[in-house]
Amino acid sequence: MRLTAEQIGHVVQRILAAAGATATEAERVGLRLANANLVGHDSHGLIRVCQYADQLGDGTIRSGAKLALVARLGAVAIYDANLGFGQLAAEVTTQEGIDKAQELGISAIGLRNVSHVGRLGDWAELAAEQGVISFHFVNSPAKPGVSPFGGIERRMATNPICIGYPVVGRDPLIVDMTTSSVAEGKLRVANAAGTPIPEGWILDKEGNPTTDPSDYYDGGALLTMGGHKGYGLSLAIDLLAGAFTCGKTVNPEDTVNRNNMFSIFVDTSAAGLQDQANEIASSYLSWIKSCAARDPNRPVLIPGEPEAREKRKRLQSGIEVPDGIWRQVVDTAEALGLSEAELT
Repeated sequence: MRLTAEQIGHVVQRILAAAGATATEAERVGLRLANANLVGHDSHGLIRVCQYADQLGDGTIRSGAKLALVARLGAVAIYDANLGFGQLAAEVTTQEGIDKAQELGISAIGLRNVSHVGRLGDWAELAAEQGVISFHFVNSPAKPGVSPFGGIERRMATNPICIGYPVVGRDPLIVDMTTSSVAEGKLRVANAAGTPIPEGWILDKEGNPTTDPSDYYDGGALLTMGGHKGYGLSLAIDLLAGAFTCGKTVNPEDTVNRNNMFSIFVDTSAAGLQDQANEIASSYLSWIKSCAARDPNRPVLIPGEPEAREKRKRLQSGIEVPDGIWRQVVDTAEALGLSEAELT
């Protein structure tokens, strides 16, 4: 199945509207999921509509939920999304963080009890487009799926981190990664497609290394990125996103699937040296890219470049949706009274 980004957005809108989302929610979420597919992050794209439709059904996503201010002190604010759609709440709070940083030089926003916030790179890109550096930390209290360094049981979540740095005249630096060996969504994509995964991603329920993604869903665990280094970073993220916001850290008794996010924003003009800083950044990135590559056909890239390249490619050729994933989407639609023909 090959679809355009517009078609993916339409599919998402039809399914979410049928599941009970408002027109605005369905449109904004459709836009964000399509954008994730467009830049090559399929684990955060169309496949997520099945999850969101199920969550609307069981009440762990609440259509029409109001974003509530919990606390504010100077340039710091904490909001509770009351289980509203993550893409809407994250867009609003990110923009507030950007605006405050442009006013005060720096700001920090906590967002708790929000459904899946989607691809973190979206929020770093939104800030970078407006000349703002940003840091984003996310945890998932009800989704222990990662084993701490040296362990074999699930105790932590994938806890992603994203850093965006705008550079005038070139694409921004966007570092968007999980602190686990890989995003759980990539296991979901591989499992749906029936394809093996690389070694070093997961353990089975007995603690043995495996390349079968189904072993994760049979009680296995993800490993941390870089062993003890990813483990330490993941713990820090749980405290920043979960403890500081009081949205909670991972708890085995917590059953509500949601995210908490803590973000820091810095205006590039805050120090009054933005032109000099930009020249330094641009020169450094150019020097990095000039590094001789081990494979001449695969030059050194700056984080964010692969997504920009993939977006240009997929805008021209469309987005390939594996049969297994499309079948899941169609099954979700049909359960809501929609036919496959109605989706695209």
